[in-house]
Amino acid sequence: MKWLKHLLLHNWWLKLLSLLLAYGLWSVVTQAPPVEIRVSAPLELRFVPAELQVSGAVPERVRLHLRGPESRLRTLQPEEVGVFINLNTATPGHYRFVLDARNAELPPGVEAVSFVPSEVELDLVPR
Repeated sequence: MKWLKHLLLHNWWLKLLSLLLAYGLWSVVTQAPPVEIRVSAPLELRFVPAELQVSGAVPERVRLHLRGPESRLRTLQPEEVGVFINLNTATPGHYRFVLDARNAELPPGVEAVSFVPSEVELDLVPR
C-alpha cells in the first residue's frame, strides 16, 4: 500500500503540471476556428398535396455555404446535405420561398451560412 501512495504523491506537482499542460493543449486543438466551404445539394419538394402539381421550372440543386469544424467538413459526404421545401399546407397559387437554415438538412455541428439561389418561386396548380 505504501508503494501506491508513493506512486501517486511522489512529484505530485510535476504530475499536476503535466495534467494542466495536457488540458491546455487539448483545449487549443479542439477549439480550432471553424472553416467554410461551398457545396451543392439537391432541392427536394416535400409533402406536395396529391391534388396539386408544380408548374414551371424549379431548380434541381442549391449551392450552400457551410460553416463548421474542419474535421467534420473534411469528411462531409454529399448525401449528408439536403435542402427541402415543405408544401404540406400549400394551396393552388404562386409562392416565393426564402431559403434559410430551417430548409437545410445538415449533420450536427455544421451550419448553413447562405444559399444560392436564396429564394425559390413555385406555381402550384390543380392536377
